Amino acid sequence: MKKVKLIAACFCLLGATSFLVAENLPTRGPLPFSAYDKDNNNLISEKEFDAIKQYRMNQKANNGMPMRNAGNSPSFSDIDVNNDGSISKEELQKHQEKRFNSNKMMNNQGKGQGNRAF
Repeated sequence: MKKVKLIAACFCLLGATSFLVAENLPTRGPLPFSAYDKDNNNLISEKEFDAIKQYRMNQKANNGMPMRNAGNSPSFSDIDVNNDGSISKEELQKHQEKRFNSNKMMNNQGKGQGNRAF
């Protein structure tokens, strides 16, 4: 019986995700704030964030994309730095810039010009 309830809950969650997300999202790169803010209240709720995150993961899996770093994806609390229960445009932008700069530094390791004389 517990198994049936769990399966039913999963289908409800998937249905809610599909309802909230009616668009194709890019599979790479940062998403715009509007992709998350489905109720247009200028804040991203944890429900909105989780729905888009799950949709994007499913989209990548369905496209056969590798999911190597899926476990490293940011959580809602990683972005909601003031812990008010929602993500503002500024919080999302700062988080995306931080990840971009972090990834940029990681990608440039070992690609220096050496001891080149100027």
